[in-house]
Amino acid sequence: MNMISYWKDYKEIHVDDGLKIIIGWYDHKNQYNGGEKSLGVHWGDYPQSRGILSPCVIPEATRSAILSGLLHQAVTNGAREQIASITESIEFFN
Repeated sequence: MNMISYWKDYKEIHVDDGLKIIIGWYDHKNQYNGGEKSLGVHWGDYPQSRGILSPCVIPEATRSAILSGLLHQAVTNGAREQIASITESIEFFN
C-alpha cells in the first residue's frame, strides 16, 4: 500500500502484533518545507485516507514515553536488534 506523501524518509522501527511504529519527517499537507521529525503508528493498511496509508503522528511527550518503554522492553528481553533500532530512533529526535 502507498504511504501518504506527508511522510518523508520514513523508516519502520518496531512491529508488534500488527502495530507498526515509524520515524520520519512529517509535513502536514506538504506545507512546511520537509516537515518535522515525527513518530507515527499504523496497523497494516489502517488508517487510510482515500485508499492511501496515513499513519497517525504521535505527540512529542507520548513519543518519548513510547520510545523509553520500547527500549526498556528490548533491554529486558536482550533483543539487540531492537535495542539498536530504538536507540537509533531516540538519536534521530535529539
